[in-house]
Amino acid sequence: MQALYSTFFWSLTVNSETANLRRLCAIRSVVIAGQIAALQFAKVQLGWLLPYVTLELLLAVTALFAVFCWWRSYQRWPVTELELFVQLCTDVLAFTAVLYFSGGSSNPFISYLLVPLCVSATTLPLRYTWALGLLSLTAYSLLLFFFVPLAPLEPHAQHLQGGSALNMHTLGMWMNFVVSALLISYFVSAMARSLRRKENELALVRERQLQDEQLLAVATLAAGTAHELGTPLATIKVISEDLQDSADAEVASDALALGEQVDHCKQILDKLVSTARDLSAQQAEPVSLNDYFANIIDRWRLMRPTCEPQLNIATDCAGLDIALDGTVSQSILNLLNNAADASPDDVALTVSRDNDELCIAITDRGPGLPGAEGRIHRAYVSTKGKGLGLGLLLSHATAERCGGRLQWQRRAGGGSRLELRLPLSAIAIPLAE
Repeated sequence: MQALYSTFFWSLTVNSETANLRRLCAIRSVVIAGQIAALQFAKVQLGWLLPYVTLELLLAVTALFAVFCWWRSYQRWPVTELELFVQLCTDVLAFTAVLYFSGGSSNPFISYLLVPLCVSATTLPLRYTWALGLLSLTAYSLLLFFFVPLAPLEPHAQHLQGGSALNMHTLGMWMNFVVSALLISYFVSAMARSLRRKENELALVRERQLQDEQLLAVATLAAGTAHELGTPLATIKVISEDLQDSADAEVASDALALGEQVDHCKQILDKLVSTARDLSAQQAEPVSLNDYFANIIDRWRLMRPTCEPQLNIATDCAGLDIALDGTVSQSILNLLNNAADASPDDVALTVSRDNDELCIAITDRGPGLPGAEGRIHRAYVSTKGKGLGLGLLLSHATAERCGGRLQWQRRAGGGSRLELRLPLSAIAIPLAE
């Protein structure tokens, strides 16, 4: 069980990191396309004197790296935080090289160095963010002193070094702000949503793991208790048989009833063993739906001889053959007992079909579940005062194991309606053609 949840935790992390890598690849692709467009604009329209061959080769290498990262994001091996950090460092170094050949710190796009830092702050641990921040700060500081200056190519372009140059610089800063704002708003926020979703999923898995640990503890205790009950039940059976020979008719009658109850207890223990065997073999005996629920009502009447439940089976369910293990019937018995404790004179079991689900509804006229409506799937929740608080938990766990769910609703006119919904695809036996 622990290994299963560890694998699930790992798969959530892998999926999240892979999604972040693909978003990073998308950011990288947009930036490379923008750099290529800006380089062509500077060459054709502005006439700046720049090492265009070197810049084009540098952008080509960066584009190949982007293609490789896209390919890598679809491979099976997991994406790690260290890999994301290395890729962000590569982006900073590649962009710094481009800036070195295109004006250094005077290039209006230099503030893009903040975008990888924002990505790191959103997705990576603090130590990686500090390291990337130090790298970005070092790159910016070096570009203040070491760079290839922007210079006009043609003499008639000298006026660009005057007032128009300031305008171009201002326009470049504006364009950089727009691009950076869009990238941060869309991609970084998407990464943050992915992280929040992963945290919610992990919290849900941890809650289910806690429930399963509670169920495992209950199952272990139940197995030990069932083993211990064999000896006292045998002793009670022997004494009850001796008392049945008593001359007192009333004592003999009580002894006979006691013996029947002991036999019923032994049947329950035998059913526990056979259910465990069926679960281990991953198989259950098919039976008609009508016979299945009639047998449940008969078993319940032995436990509650004073109750007369109403059994209603919809006509579209009567011809179904189903295969359910003993845990489902035990869950239905638990729900019937809860209903009888709340209102012994008004208990109904209704079986109907709702699209692709089998709906098993138990209704009563009791006080409902005050204060426990949202906690029916938790352990030790009981509103009866004398209950152990395990019936609803076990019923909920059984429903989930079968791919279904347990729902509670307020009943019109007072009372409760508990619905055990199971998918027909998992429990119904297909008709032979």
